[in-house]
Amino acid sequence: MDKRKRLILHAIIQDYITSAEPVGSRSLVKRHQIDLSPATIRNEMADLEEMGYLKQPHTSAGRIPSPKGYRFYVNSILGDPSPAPEDLARVEELISAAGISLSNNPRQLARLMASVTNYLSLIAEPSDTIQEIRHINIIPLSAASAICLVVLSDGSVRHHSLSIPEGVTPREIKALSDFIDNRLQGVQLQHLDSRLLHSLKTEFAGNLRLIDDIFFLFQHALAAAGQELVMDGATNLLKEPEFKNVEKVRELFRTLEQDEQILKLLVSGSSHLEDLDIKIGPEMGLESFTDCSLVVATFTLRDRKITLGILGPARMHYAKTIGFIRWLREYFSSGGS
Repeated sequence: MDKRKRLILHAIIQDYITSAEPVGSRSLVKRHQIDLSPATIRNEMADLEEMGYLKQPHTSAGRIPSPKGYRFYVNSILGDPSPAPEDLARVEELISAAGISLSNNPRQLARLMASVTNYLSLIAEPSDTIQEIRHINIIPLSAASAICLVVLSDGSVRHHSLSIPEGVTPREIKALSDFIDNRLQGVQLQHLDSRLLHSLKTEFAGNLRLIDDIFFLFQHALAAAGQELVMDGATNLLKEPEFKNVEKVRELFRTLEQDEQILKLLVSGSSHLEDLDIKIGPEMGLESFTDCSLVVATFTLRDRKITLGILGPARMHYAKTIGFIRWLREYFSSGGS
């Protein structure tokens, strides 16, 4: 994308974040003092729309960013967002005064996160009862699919669909099932990490692509089973114009009631801004979250994996949200709790 288009896309996103109204060429000239005629800006906006970075909600309206536009903004335009020092000093003072910590009162921290961002806050941390894998069985359903059954230490059974690469025989699947079952029995869900995957791949003599697929499923679909979810600020979303539609809000809140689904969303990876996970709209894979974005930071605190998340509209203040959640992670992981 050339410099002029980047400038215009940046200005449109900035305006839309603030106003929630489609942005026209004349308003760009007026607000941002862009040294281009409205006609030239309109042409550039049309090009950006054709490239998929902008949308036009109505034929007579201005443009709004698309998920692709927000993704480009986060990855290539936003830079390194840093909160204002005075804002951070105020937050640190609030944390200290209230005695907020992740170890004894994550709900207070979730409330603070929601109040500072005006979005919905999420915290996932290991539950007191650490789940272990007791038994695994992979059962072929067809030449292209199988079901993976996992029995956990609390007696619950998880089942997940699995795609089978072309050419893999039922005999190979049985060998892999036995190997995985033997190797992962007694492993805590929180210990399903890249080092364990590397160890499995070194030991296994069969189809490595299949073991990659299965391990990815375990990491992201099962990890949520050993986590507890704390949430605050859901009503903040009702203040956003994107959620004025009653049916849309109903579906959104119905999804938020499903802790396991939200935990899976938090622990699954997506496009990165350095050390954060940023999921925008359709990237979350949930229809009710199409107009949302999620910023996630994960860190380890005294051998416990903690995940902080902020869910807001796709039109969220990315710089403020990203800077704040990154600071929180650094604060707590460096001993602030």
